[in-house]
Amino acid sequence: MADPGTELWRAILDPDWVPPANADSAGMAEAASRLGGLLSSALVRHLLRNAEMRLGTELVPEDDARQSLLMNRFTGGVQRRWMAEIAAAGIPVVALKGFAFAHTLYPDPDLRTIGDIYLLVRAGDRDRLLVFLQNRGFAFELLPTGPWGFISDASYQPMVSAEGDCSIDVHVQPDCYPAYRSLDCDRVFAASRTVDIAGSVCSVPSDTHALVLSLTNVAKDKFGPYSIRKIVDVALLLRANRDIDWDEVALLARTGRFEGPARVSFVLLEALGAPRVMCRRRSAVPPAAFVAGRSGPCLRTTGRTSPPSPARFACWRANCCSAPSLRWRSTTRCCACAGWFPHGAAFPPDTRRPTRPPRSCAETRPMWPSQSGTSSGSFAALSDGV
Repeated sequence: MADPGTELWRAILDPDWVPPANADSAGMAEAASRLGGLLSSALVRHLLRNAEMRLGTELVPEDDARQSLLMNRFTGGVQRRWMAEIAAAGIPVVALKGFAFAHTLYPDPDLRTIGDIYLLVRAGDRDRLLVFLQNRGFAFELLPTGPWGFISDASYQPMVSAEGDCSIDVHVQPDCYPAYRSLDCDRVFAASRTVDIAGSVCSVPSDTHALVLSLTNVAKDKFGPYSIRKIVDVALLLRANRDIDWDEVALLARTGRFEGPARVSFVLLEALGAPRVMCRRRSAVPPAAFVAGRSGPCLRTTGRTSPPSPARFACWRANCCSAPSLRWRSTTRCCACAGWFPHGAAFPPDTRRPTRPPRSCAETRPMWPSQSGTSSGSFAALSDGV
């Protein structure tokens, strides 16, 4: 019997997926139900529509998908209303992450669950935006910090509406350190584009910058269960035949020192079942060197998407491991066996660390090296602990 979790991811990421003769439809439906708790039942049903037709069975109950879509439409309607009011006030902002992807990447924006609205604002307009929101009942919600603390150099604690139905994260940088070493506020604004959302003009990042911010967010989420939305966003962005400037992606990752985690994200996509060529135009696909290597046999999915046990979480936190469904240590070991990045770009060694050769898959302490064989120096707290 084929592993249902593995086949579920292949069905989601590969539009040409064909069910094996020994496909476990019941197991895939159970895994889809768990995945719906992290994405949304509506989105999972949308992603698995072709798979359901090929299997001849329902993987996501229609009632669950409908209820999920209705809830997303309520939340999305409230968020679009506030975005329209901000636009009417003439405060320049760029909508980041989920809200931007929902309205530019998905056929129905309410398929994608949006938690908070992430708004990037220039320093000179920050106070105008904060006063505007406060005058309309928004207030900062002081949330308890997690085991990694709260990074406040790029954004503030969320501002929540008086009714509690809308939460806005105000960003002064598109993402936290070290991402804004290369992709800063001014660069995102300069390359942003406008889209029509429910009759209002809204600015969103360029496709290239949206991809880069997804990669940094996947790493910021420790490649864990809460990074799954971003992984799906990246897969759909590549499949959508968009023009990605891979030279700029390489430059931003190198100068921002997050090239190692960026490699891991693409290796993860391939290991989960995404085809290397997800669309026809080469400009929209990471070159094969980006995802070449031996990661496939090292990563196994079981379809488990539930949080780890307290004991496992302690180990997870200590080692910066990720979801219990994935053998991340083996995956990062494989990253040391190949140099992935667009166009085979060679990265300069990190002068803060001694040069040393890449570690092999057989070694026990993996790292995320640059192509030169040295530690990337990016997300050091992550790579040193893996």
